Amino acid sequence: MNYGPLLTLSLLTGLASAQQNTPRATPPQMTAEMRTRMAQMQPITDLAETVRLLPELEKNKATAVTRTQAKSLLSILTALQKAAAVQPNDAKKYLAQIEDKILTSKQLTALDSLLLKAEEQRAASRAQAQRSGQTGQPRITGMPLPGMAGQGQNRTRQGGQDQAGQGPGARQPGQFNPFKQGRTAEALTAYMKVLQKK
Repeated sequence: MNYGPLLTLSLLTGLASAQQNTPRATPPQMTAEMRTRMAQMQPITDLAETVRLLPELEKNKATAVTRTQAKSLLSILTALQKAAAVQPNDAKKYLAQIEDKILTSKQLTALDSLLLKAEEQRAASRAQAQRSGQTGQPRITGMPLPGMAGQGQNRTRQGGQDQAGQGPGARQPGQFNPFKQGRTAEALTAYMKVLQKK
């Protein structure tokens, strides 16, 4: 009796069931340390996102900043541009000044809409990345990718971090300035020139 085809069939069946039982790759889970660091970074992230969207207010006469507002904004933006590092508490303070003392309610409403739109775009990008099988940590606008410090945004992830977050691209809250590098720095300089002309 020829057992060849039977043996081949049983081997193939075994392989197929083994492949079915292999768990799919899941996105890396955030450690407690990573969550803590993200929470500490939140004020800096919020400030970076707000500053990034401020120039959008100029596209509508109804929300464009006045000369007085421009002067107040310039003092904050100049301080941010010159700082060696942005501390979370300073970021909170600057954000509060922008939102509570400088911008009008109409400007804040427009800014909130822009922030919401940006968040929706990020969520759509994340969903698309998951569908195409890519995994990774959430992208924070204005923040350099690990291993890509000072080389602008939206670059391919290179280099790495060990589990403790001490890799070459690790960023600790209060130890860097997102306004000094890449496209964020260029956009800030361009916006400051607009404000200086008011």
